Amino acid sequence: MSEQNLAQALLSRLAVQGVDLMEQLTASGDRISPVQDGLSVVTLVLEGAVARQGRDSLCLGLAGPGDLLNFDAAVGGLAKEDGLWLTAGRQITIPAARLVEMIERPTLVETALADLRRRMDAAHAEVKRQARGRVTERLAALLLDIHGLSQAMEIPLRQSDIADLLAVRRAGISTAGGELQAAGAIRVGRAAIRLCDVDALSTAAVGAARERAAHSTVTDLARLRG
Repeated sequence: MSEQNLAQALLSRLAVQGVDLMEQLTASGDRISPVQDGLSVVTLVLEGAVARQGRDSLCLGLAGPGDLLNFDAAVGGLAKEDGLWLTAGRQITIPAARLVEMIERPTLVETALADLRRRMDAAHAEVKRQARGRVTERLAALLLDIHGLSQAMEIPLRQSDIADLLAVRRAGISTAGGELQAAGAIRVGRAAIRLCDVDALSTAAVGAARERAAHSTVTDLARLRG
């Protein structure tokens, strides 16, 4: 099972079985649910960027083309994984029980392990983003990751949406957005952020970290909250 594109690898195996699945177009703000009509479902991300979410809508990392959501349901897992679309995209949803019927058990287990590694990588990237000292750096890193997954130059997210993703106050996002806009990296609209200069955004994501002096724990915690 190729870890480069788990979704396409699964689709190829299902195609061999004669299974024809319908693609669904998605928009920013659409949600991915682990349950539909009372049945556990697995979502295959074909295009776009998704925020993986756990309890209380906490962002657990980002998913993009080739990733799976809620695949644990196909191997008897109990955890349910929600998702929030951050950009327009494409997905395929399939009942977990159907995957169990159509895909041999060794392949399911292999895919589950590969998916677990992908989720751990996404969670690790999210922890690194949350560990950044300034909201400006964290916002820049988030926008870069979304761009990397979707290639989108305009990200239709409101400041309140980003505040929820980064677990900071909306005022902190407003200030950080203003700093990035002043640097020429982005242009902030009412319901979208336009990426104007990806290189400048990359510099903003790491530049301030190099210059940061030591701070007390109390000060760092205050800055993390925006």
